[in-house]
Formats: sequence, C-alpha cells, structure tokens
Amino acid sequence: MKQDLLNGYEEKGLPCPFIVPKSGQLAITQSSESIKKEISQMATVIFETISAIGDINIDRVEMLGKTKGLIMSLDKDSLVGSLFDRTEGLALNDLWTLLEELKKKPAAVPVVTAPQKEKEIVELESGVLEEIKKILKDYLGDFTERVYKNQLKKQRIKVDQFYDEDVRKLIFTLGKAASMIIGPSKGGEMTKKMLEIVR
Repeated sequence: MKQDLLNGYEEKGLPCPFIVPKSGQLAITQSSESIKKEISQMATVIFETISAIGDINIDRVEMLGKTKGLIMSLDKDSLVGSLFDRTEGLALNDLWTLLEELKKKPAAVPVVTAPQKEKEIVELESGVLEEIKKILKDYLGDFTERVYKNQLKKQRIKVDQFYDEDVRKLIFTLGKAASMIIGPSKGGEMTKKMLEIVR
C-alpha cells in the first residue's frame, strides 16, 4: 500500500512525502491528511503548467521559502514530492536522495491488477461537448481552449464516441482545473451546471 511506503520514508527523514499519479488519487501520509486538498490542487497546477509549456522537459521542481520548502520529482505519469520546514541543519541533498529512492519503489507506481470491465457505450445527444465547452467559456474566457483540449487529451475522450462515465470524468477534471483559475466555489458551480447537461 502506498501509504505504508510513504510512512516508511517519513520515518527515514523525508517530511510529508506524497505521490500524485497524473490520472489517479493522491497518496499522502496520515500525519499530513490535513493538507491533502492543497497538495492535490498544487499537483493539478503543476501538471497543467507543464502541459501548457509543451516540449520543455521538466523532471525536478524545487521551491524554497523562508520557513517552508517543497521538492518534487516528475515524469510523464506521476509526481513524487516532499513538503518540509526549513530548519537549521536541513540537508536538502539528503531529502532529494530519499525522494529519488522513493520514486524508484514499485509501490510508488500505480498498478492495475483487476481486468478492466468493458464500458457500455451510452449514446449522448450530439452537441453535448459543445454545451460543456460553452459553459467552460462562460467561466474561463480566454483560458477555455487550452484547458478544454488538455483535459480531452488527458482523459482520452474521442469527440465522435461518448461513454457516459468518460464525459462525467471530463466534467470533474474540467471543474478541478478551472478551480485553480477561478477558485473552488466558482469551479464547483461550473461543474454542477455541466452535470445538468448529462443527467
């Protein structure tokens, strides 16, 4: 279990370690559950930013403030990081060593063991994606096209063939991405309006 692995690395001296698969759920230690939402939002912003800048290969992020620090190791599928207090005698290189070691562990990579159930195709009315995009534009304006295309690509949605669960997943990921720009309250309001289309 990922949380057990993370707990082990926290005991080794890696503060608040976390793993965020690009398409999956954040794993974090029990002691850091209170900041789970903030870490998840930050990871979404990082993935969106990297997607937006295109061909530049970013594999490490390091942010150091006066009292806190954040290090992250990235690849195309996941982000592994640590959030720590900047204390006297803190050896940043030691944290990077532990982080890279954690990243190489098999449990850090999500593995699908159960066979995938065949999806039932649900015929949705034509124009559903256009309606979703119109609502998105009402909230995001100039950001609409970039966020929309990024999420279609991430969720592997084919515009000529809709699966009900895929469209719902798209709506929730659009809501999550939009929340980074317009805030969680407006993002939630937008998501609710989009869900009305497919009910």
